[in-house]
Amino acid sequence: MTDAETPRTRRPMSPRRRRYWTSLGLAALIGGLIGGWLVADQPEGRGLTEMFATGALTPGFAIAAALCWTIGLAIAMILYHRAIDDHEEHAWLWASTAGWYALMFPAPVWWVLHRAGLAPSPDAMLLFLLTLVVNAVVYLWLKFR
Repeated sequence: MTDAETPRTRRPMSPRRRRYWTSLGLAALIGGLIGGWLVADQPEGRGLTEMFATGALTPGFAIAAALCWTIGLAIAMILYHRAIDDHEEHAWLWASTAGWYALMFPAPVWWVLHRAGLAPSPDAMLLFLLTLVVNAVVYLWLKFR
């Protein structure tokens, strides 16, 4: 029998690895459910830009999405932090710090410029997305370099 013909058996996942993938899967599931529900909750004819930028949300969706986000993220974070090793924790801490800096520097600058009439009103979601992008880039660079 050659190597190509040898059946490959999968090693069972360790509890740490199972917690790791469960936490990431839970976070993705929560995001997907909230995103899908957001699209389904929109009135007929509302475009993507209006939905994300200026569209009003129904109170039921807003309350449920806020609860799902808060509770689900808290559970996923606990599972994630119980599962990561020192290398990943180091990458996570530096990525979180970089994400914080990506919020801490532009938010007050934007607010002050807006107060002086030199910039539009600060957009919290745009700042949040900036922190996520910076966090992801730094995390991936540190984890896989």
